[in-house]
Amino acid sequence: MGTRHIICIFWKGKFLVAQYGQWDGYPEGQGVKIFRFLSVQRNIDHLKDGLEKRVYYPTIEQLRTMQAEVDNWEHNFFQNGGIAFGNERNGWLVLYPSLARDTGAQILRLIAHASMVKEDEETREEKDDKSTEVEKSDEKNGDSSSAVGSKETRIPIQLQLGFVNDGLFCEWAYVIDLDNEVFEVFGGTVDKDDHHRFKDVGDERDSVPGLVCSLKFSELQLMKSQEEFLGKVKDVLEGTLESD
Repeated sequence: MGTRHIICIFWKGKFLVAQYGQWDGYPEGQGVKIFRFLSVQRNIDHLKDGLEKRVYYPTIEQLRTMQAEVDNWEHNFFQNGGIAFGNERNGWLVLYPSLARDTGAQILRLIAHASMVKEDEETREEKDDKSTEVEKSDEKNGDSSSAVGSKETRIPIQLQLGFVNDGLFCEWAYVIDLDNEVFEVFGGTVDKDDHHRFKDVGDERDSVPGLVCSLKFSELQLMKSQEEFLGKVKDVLEGTLESD
């Protein structure tokens, strides 16, 4: 279902990810996926490592090059008789999933996985170092064909924070605060105040999503099921509606 949303990661005092998403933005959709990810501490550890070492922010020129690659891929897909089912024709999702509107909460796993891939590469390199005398000699002579290695797994990220000011289309927002180890769920629209998470995004008169609930990572990791998480969100929402 087309429920637009944004998934943000806040770390070291700033937003490092602000991922616009097109589908299933409600808590039962993207919210549950984020809950599942944060329920495992090692996922968070890998996420931090990926953010620190594997994420980059492409320039306008790089984005233009990527767009050309995507256009070419989609053109060839249909030229070669491809039949699209669902997102199969989405070149962004195939070539640069971290920049695709269909990725949603999967952005967390993409970044964390890049960290794990790097660890695997480093482990292989350590093993290979024990028998690389010939390879090192080849490299010195300008021949790297025998050198063991693979292309770096880097994750391009485009910050789309401005979407939180779109009171009409931004139906849900999620913030993973790695500094304070909390997961925040936002919904609806409110005016800014001096303490709001998105107070510095956009003009001071722009609207922002309203905070529904804030849950500590430790609390999420003690929950036994996604139903418990959803029940928590639902209870807060119902309480808010009653107070109104």
